Amino acid sequence: MARVLVVDDARVARALLREVLESAGHEVIEATGVEAGLQAAVEQHPDCVTADLLMPGLDGLTLVDTLRARGVDAPVLVVTADIQKSTRQECLRRGAAAVLGKPVDAAELVQAVEDALAGRTRPPARRLDEAALDALQEMINIGVGRAAAALNELVQHPVSLAPPRVELLDVDDLPGVFGPLGKNDVSSVQMAFHGPLEGGAFLIFPQPSASRLLAGLTGEDALGEDLDSLRSGTLTEIGNVLINSILGTMANLLDRPLRYSSPVYEEGPALALVTTEVHASQPLLLLVRTGFRIRETEIEGSPLLLFELRSYEELISGLATRPRAGP
Repeated sequence: MARVLVVDDARVARALLREVLESAGHEVIEATGVEAGLQAAVEQHPDCVTADLLMPGLDGLTLVDTLRARGVDAPVLVVTADIQKSTRQECLRRGAAAVLGKPVDAAELVQAVEDALAGRTRPPARRLDEAALDALQEMINIGVGRAAAALNELVQHPVSLAPPRVELLDVDDLPGVFGPLGKNDVSSVQMAFHGPLEGGAFLIFPQPSASRLLAGLTGEDALGEDLDSLRSGTLTEIGNVLINSILGTMANLLDRPLRYSSPVYEEGPALALVTTEVHASQPLLLLVRTGFRIRETEIEGSPLLLFELRSYEELISGLATRPRAGP
């Protein structure tokens, strides 16, 4: 049995879909429009979504786009009276799992839900063995230590970084990792890296932490609009130093030279910023949790370094053949 969210502004359409789905053993949640559907999807975690295409206000395609941006990976079945081939192609191009005609055929709907759920099943999670994870932790420790030294030089104030904690995740683990932070606006610095290891690195601060950090570094209050440029510029440089310190350490110790993109500063919900970039490729994610202390004032919250590792096999090879790490 699956939990299916039915999004349609027409009561009769919702009633018909509910009857078919419940007869097939599924639990049904109803929403009368896209906004209500988005809220239900985030709060109630459906396994599958059906959506009308034409509704007052936002349409079904907007629902598909926004669900992905908010980190909801439930497959979406578009149910529409529009029979044009171009409409079907656009829905599929935008990420719909299937397009069904109205009035919906009961057997076709049930089969489409089963197919969508089967397609959602992800492959077994890739994990590192204990020796490889220890080696990775050792490299990150060295990289964070170098980052702290670099930040000391940058800001001319005593800076310490808490010992990092390293976790390996899949994309679908992110909502649980972020918790309430996933829905809240954060400050983020992103950098892509290329070479034997391919992926992206994200440095994520809760915004209160970002403001405290900026005040600690510059002595300025970061809340005024006139300081937006100072805020983004300062945090981008901090992200640049931190990410380069850790990535550079990994590249050196793994003997895998990397090329970096320029750092990019963005603000928005944490899940939306991250999953918009990484969800489609289903990479392995390396999560590093640490914390700052500047001028003996603890910065609230923990920055998160999130590395998208598309080249999993290359990482395994590098860890297996790495030279012994030194200070």
